[in-house]
Amino acid sequence: MQMQTDFQQLIDSSKKLFETFDVKKNEEEIKILEFELSDPEIWNNNQKATELNQNLAEKKSKKEQFENLKEKTENLEIALELKEESQIETISKKLQKIKDEIENEKFLSGKFDKKNAILYIYSGAGGVDAMDWAAMLLSMYESFCQKQNWQTSLIQLSSSEEGGVKSATLEIMGKNVYGFLKEEAGVHRLVRISPFNSGGTRETSFAMVEVLPEGLDESMDSKIELDEKDLKWDYFMSSGKGGQSVNTTYSAVRVTHLPTKLSATCQKERSQLQNKNLAIKYLTNKLAALELQKQQEFKQEFKGDLQDNSWGSQIRNYILHPYKLIKDTRSGWETSDVDKILEEGDILDIIWSVKRKGL
Repeated sequence: MQMQTDFQQLIDSSKKLFETFDVKKNEEEIKILEFELSDPEIWNNNQKATELNQNLAEKKSKKEQFENLKEKTENLEIALELKEESQIETISKKLQKIKDEIENEKFLSGKFDKKNAILYIYSGAGGVDAMDWAAMLLSMYESFCQKQNWQTSLIQLSSSEEGGVKSATLEIMGKNVYGFLKEEAGVHRLVRISPFNSGGTRETSFAMVEVLPEGLDESMDSKIELDEKDLKWDYFMSSGKGGQSVNTTYSAVRVTHLPTKLSATCQKERSQLQNKNLAIKYLTNKLAALELQKQQEFKQEFKGDLQDNSWGSQIRNYILHPYKLIKDTRSGWETSDVDKILEEGDILDIIWSVKRKGL
């Protein structure tokens, strides 16, 4: 009897949620966007055309989402009336998932949440153990992005002779990328028996993750101007991924903005000139973030502090010895299934736990 009540509550709450969706308004907005995109002149402005296309895709996706919600609600009602127990369980799970997805959208309403993102990983104190830990995090995020059907591009990778990752930069493109990944900014701490220590001692390693939305200069009232005398350029051979020809030429570049000490490195392209242009793009984005952080309306949009990544509070602990436990220090979310997180990149539940806490 209680189960019957639970299913009915799910139906009632889903109906109320559907009522919040203005079907007529959504259809009108889709028609307007389609009309604007039908004008051949719009394609003379690639940025404007891209924005309209993205907006149209979002409107259509929301329409499909709510139509799916309505369909599954009606199907569950019918299954309950006919007492089809096997169907009731299956449909209710699908309906709950759709309902959760729609309700979670409110947590992705930040000014930059819809933007693509650039994710930076830096190894902290702990030598080769820390660099190996940074490599594990990079693999975890690449797996997560694959699960989300996001596109990734490794634009910078610095390794050591012993292996692992000193630093890495990952460009990520997809739906609400920054909205999700901004919760990952901060210090990540690993405790395990070191695979690099013959004494088999337990070691603690740290890594810093920074996440910035792309295209921040577009949110600026005035354009970021770079003075060549404020820039220091370094050229070196690429390391890691990139292909043989990349690794045998000085195609990788690093540009440092001397007044702020901010820097950007790129080895994505085979051409040094292309990498220089991209490095300027990423540096400009960092400088824009620095300026926007000073403005009250943008202050809450950025997470994570620039700090010594071997100290300070950690956002998450990954313990592999003497027991297995991953725990987010902000939300309290935890699991003993470390492989699911580290190897499969299944971190979505952790992200939602932080968002629901309003942290």
